[in-house]
Amino acid sequence: MIARHSLIYVGSRGFAAALNMASVAVFTRLAPVENYGTYLYVLSWALVLYGATCQWPKFAFFALYDEAREPAQVGTVVRILGGTLLLAGLGSAFAAGLGLVPAPMAAAILALAFGTTLFEGSTEIARTRLKAGAVAASVMSRAVLILGLGSLALHLSTDPLHLAFAVAAANALAALPAAITIAPMMPGRGSRAEALRLFAYGWPLVLSFGTAALAQSLDRLIIAKTVGPAGLGAYGALADFLKQSFIVFGEAIALSLISIAKREARVGGIAAASGVLSDAARAMTLIAAFGAVFFLCFDDLVVAVLLGPDYRAEARALAPVLILASILMMFRAYYFGQVIYFTRTSRLEAAAAFATLAVVAILSLLLIPRFGASGAALAFAGGQAAACLVLVLGAYRAGTPMPLPLADMAGIAGAALVCGAVIAGIGLVPGGLMPPGQALRLVLLVVGAGATAWHFDVLGFAGAIRHRLAA
Repeated sequence: MIARHSLIYVGSRGFAAALNMASVAVFTRLAPVENYGTYLYVLSWALVLYGATCQWPKFAFFALYDEAREPAQVGTVVRILGGTLLLAGLGSAFAAGLGLVPAPMAAAILALAFGTTLFEGSTEIARTRLKAGAVAASVMSRAVLILGLGSLALHLSTDPLHLAFAVAAANALAALPAAITIAPMMPGRGSRAEALRLFAYGWPLVLSFGTAALAQSLDRLIIAKTVGPAGLGAYGALADFLKQSFIVFGEAIALSLISIAKREARVGGIAAASGVLSDAARAMTLIAAFGAVFFLCFDDLVVAVLLGPDYRAEARALAPVLILASILMMFRAYYFGQVIYFTRTSRLEAAAAFATLAVVAILSLLLIPRFGASGAALAFAGGQAAACLVLVLGAYRAGTPMPLPLADMAGIAGAALVCGAVIAGIGLVPGGLMPPGQALRLVLLVVGAGATAWHFDVLGFAGAIRHRLAA
């Protein structure tokens, strides 16, 4: 099951990541830098609204899920999600009524939060029930729809709000494949007892996810107000690209392995899940190490293909720090942060969120006025590092540390370092950056990553193949 689910999730996320990268490439060519920066500003506020109102129920559902109480739990969480959407709508109307944001922008922010809630809620329920195929269909559908509807919106008008509404519609429509799997339980009645359980577990998440969303967006919000939307355009475009590259694959690992580990832990505690969690740590280390080598060795090629001409110079300067920040965010969100599903409380997530916000806020105020987008990248990386530290120390203190196979992780990182040195050396040879040389460098990277994955039996594929050959 682990190998099959991992293959489904990684495959679908890889497909989605490729199309999402294509979306960034298309959008940055169709939209002027300032307009794209404005869209990212709207999206940042939408994520804050979603995190503060609509995000917590899906995590509480995953943490407390029990097959024996499935109909009541699903019916209850769907009703709670409806209530959070109503709350988000009231908040948006209140902000527009006070003149804090223009009414059209408030509507776009609410639409994005609404679409995100539909997509994330339906896919979370489906993946908790181990409906890997439906989740994969939704993930791939969203990528196709964002590219198609977003490109159409920018072709008809470069208005950033039109792009926001198109992306919101894409999220809502893509929720359908996952929603179909829970449709038979939708007419079921909600349960007051289940609601109380969800609220008891999830109330710390209301504050922590709102805080975390603000922390993840604060650097962008400050750039938009100090440097301007044009400065946010290049920064956000590259950051989103790296997010698709690292975090999407990290999420795929979490979707497959953490779901299985949670089921194992329900029977035998976290000790029973340690093997699966160690596999997740190895897989994320492989993604982080060889992903960093790829982006550092092929940054000029990646930026030229991905971004429009007006975005490229600043993006290359920001790349190293944003790569580090993306790796830290992947581990924070999809490995260390998953500890809340193996403890009796979600307060550790709140502590990590507050640490992230505090560090990002302090570093942003100190660095962005002096260094602009580079300062924002450093602030973002610092915030993710602080969150990882809080989660690691808190988990040890609670007696539920996430397992870290340090020897294997160091071996994977060392293999990536050697591979990167060889690839960089080829680039220094005359003709090494010409098409044949670039092809050779890419082949070496793929072979190195594959050999490392085989040696450390990442995701169990090597073991499964050996078992079949021996049968």
